[in-house]
Amino acid sequence: MEYKILDSIPDIANVKSFTDRYFSKRYILNVDGVENNDIMLMFHSNRITLLSLAPSHFFFKKDMKYTINFSIGNVDRLNNTVKGKGKKGGQILTPNSIICKIEYSDGSSFDVPCGLKGTLIEVNEQLVKHPELLKEMPDANGYIAIILSSIANSEAAKNKLLSHEEYIKLFEST
Repeated sequence: MEYKILDSIPDIANVKSFTDRYFSKRYILNVDGVENNDIMLMFHSNRITLLSLAPSHFFFKKDMKYTINFSIGNVDRLNNTVKGKGKKGGQILTPNSIICKIEYSDGSSFDVPCGLKGTLIEVNEQLVKHPELLKEMPDANGYIAIILSSIANSEAAKNKLLSHEEYIKLFEST
């Protein structure tokens, strides 16, 4: 019997990404009353949440050079350090806590809020050197931050926010 190894390889076009397989996407639309200021929170079952910009965010429509600044007022998110299994020492966040500022070459900018009560585990330092990741891979290597919240906070947030299916339906109709 002849075995063809190439026949055993799955169709890569139909394979889901890591975040699509293991994370539940939720959305907050029009943050601070600003139209299309939309963020995406990707929840893992282990309470880890990835913060990113939603595909509908106005950022993706603006074609201008930009940088990502994690220094917010007197807090530098890049200096966030956590230790141990319990992630001690992480910066405490509220849903309105600013994680970073995206600054355009024309001097304009906007803040990216956390959207969730929790502890900052880390920010994506790669965005400082390679800001294009935010635009090219927002739900993968272009995530902004990793947040850890309690089970209660995580579940409450998931239940309040727009699910991925609801988000898709909302934008299909427009």
